[in-house]
Amino acid sequence: MFDYGFIYKVRMFFYLPSDDTSNVVETNVEIHSTYRLNALNRNWHRTLSPNSIGGEAHTLITNLSNSEGEPYSQVRVSVKHVGGYAKGDPIISEAVKTLQFVLGLGRSRNVSYIAPSTYKLAIVLPDHDDMAILIEKGTTYYKLMNQRIKKKNLLTAISRYLFRSATERDGVKLLTFLMGTLDLPENISYVLENRIPYHFFDLNTRTKVNCRLNAKLIGVDEVAIEVSDGIWGSLPIQELDTMVNTFYYGHRRSVKWRNCSPRTLWTRCIGEPPSDSQLDLMKEFLLQNRTKDLIENRAKELMNSLVDKYPDRINIIEHEYPRRNETGTRKIMFVSGKMCDWAIIEQGSSATQMVKVYVWKEDDAKWSGGICIDNIHSTSSLGDQFAARALALLNDNVTVKLVHTIKRHIEEDVLNGERESRYPIPIPEIDNMTELWRERF
Repeated sequence: MFDYGFIYKVRMFFYLPSDDTSNVVETNVEIHSTYRLNALNRNWHRTLSPNSIGGEAHTLITNLSNSEGEPYSQVRVSVKHVGGYAKGDPIISEAVKTLQFVLGLGRSRNVSYIAPSTYKLAIVLPDHDDMAILIEKGTTYYKLMNQRIKKKNLLTAISRYLFRSATERDGVKLLTFLMGTLDLPENISYVLENRIPYHFFDLNTRTKVNCRLNAKLIGVDEVAIEVSDGIWGSLPIQELDTMVNTFYYGHRRSVKWRNCSPRTLWTRCIGEPPSDSQLDLMKEFLLQNRTKDLIENRAKELMNSLVDKYPDRINIIEHEYPRRNETGTRKIMFVSGKMCDWAIIEQGSSATQMVKVYVWKEDDAKWSGGICIDNIHSTSSLGDQFAARALALLNDNVTVKLVHTIKRHIEEDVLNGERESRYPIPIPEIDNMTELWRERF
């Protein structure tokens, strides 16, 4: 099909974020290359961290031969279960690193070879009517399907395409999906949904201010940005893409965007510098849009909406408790699952575990815990962690099969569905005056 010189048959396994090692999707891939891919070419194996794929060690790449003696490789993509991810989709982040290693496009996994300065690649999906995507590297550019693209966006687009191919069998839909990722880079999709990350240093308070700016797509290649209250400027998509890399991912390559002050941001978006009064209003506007405040307010709204949606199953109270030489307060969310009653308690610990979970054991008449349930992301807010666990525990009969730390806290007959374990007081009626639970945690 492609006379590139080298052909590699690969079976890719994507291990989904779960404690269940059988929770995996897979896809068959053929890679046609004008250069040798060493990791797929010799008897080479690399073991993943034991923290990956449900806590078990697996090889990243295994080179084998099929029944007919033809060589092929198994490539495994998994997510870290300990340590978490600061940003981005965890499985796509790992897929990008894996592809970068296999294709020799970087040194993120101590790669022993580097792709040449110019080459061509074709990635073919034999189970999708031989659907193919073409990649070209010139001296100063990358192209995907004959469109210029940054290396990071190239790897992200391919990763999403291959991951989608594991569940989507329609080749036309797959190609449409890929072209959509080319039209709108990953960073742009992110900011349209989550606002634009930005930070500056406030000289008055001598502090770093992290904030978010509203964004709207206003053309094929342009995004509008609210730089001050009701004042909108715009940036080309490629410029905004670089800005997000700088302020969200911490890239330092762009001299233009590195250490960009509010005055400079205004000038680039509006086309002329602000007056002193406009700059003062802009800074106040940015202070009102601090990232932490926006995230926590959104998370509180989500928590309250859960109580409104499930008034008979979820209840939130503020609990006062002694802390050193003062009285502290913490939130407790009570959840009535399908098997048991649960309590989620604020504990202010690590970034991936700011809450602990307790389950009511009816036989012992006590709360059992705290049960450790880690977030994959290390940047989830307290409110988001409350909400995520509450939603999971509403369907606790499913969650106990996915999170191995829970099962040992539940009686066997409850796990088998023979009975339920319920707190003596209905969840909606629990309040700060309910003495039964106050000394349990």
